[in-house]
Order: sequence, then C-alpha cells, then structure tokens
Amino acid sequence: MKTRAVLLYSVAAAFFVYEQFALVHWMQQFGTMLNAMAHAWGALQSNPLLFLVWNDMGIFTVIVLVWLWQDIRSRGQSLLWWLATVVFGSPAVLVYLARHPDALRSTAKP
Repeated sequence: MKTRAVLLYSVAAAFFVYEQFALVHWMQQFGTMLNAMAHAWGALQSNPLLFLVWNDMGIFTVIVLVWLWQDIRSRGQSLLWWLATVVFGSPAVLVYLARHPDALRSTAKP
C-alpha cells in the first residue's frame, strides 16, 4: 500500500475516533440530544464569529459533496460513498481519496 493511502486511512481512523469521543462527551455534558442541540443553537446565536465559521464550513461541505457526487458518478461508483460522507463526514471522504488516488487530479481541458 502506498504511503499516501496509509496516511489517509490513518487520519480517517483517528478523526473518526475523535468524532465519536467528542459526540459522547457532548452528549454526557448536556444529558439529552435536545439539550445539546439547544445549547449549540444558543452558542451560534450569541457568537457572530462562531456563526461565521459554521457558515463557512457549510459552504465547504456543499462544495465537497457536489465534487464527490460528480466524481462518484463519473467513476460509476456506488452512491453509498456520498451517503457515508453525509453521515460520517471527513473520514468517509478521506477513505474515498485513499481508494481513488487520482480523484483530485484535474480533468479540465485547456
């Protein structure tokens, strides 16, 4: 296996573990999903910079999902990759990139 793929798989695994840890910690801190979501919404409303970062992440997420949709369709891959990215986020994209090392190469014609 190439070094790049090993690195991508490793980062994906580490980030997935971190996401699970953060989610469990977040849920323990607030008790219920409703309380956790209410706190998150309150934080977004009271902090303009946090709201800006959240919006910026949303724009990048849409860009990645559009790119991934187009790449998956052009390769004839399962659309489950797209769904996995919506559900699991960055780890799914990193695994996709490890499995398809040429995915980020430009296909634009001069």
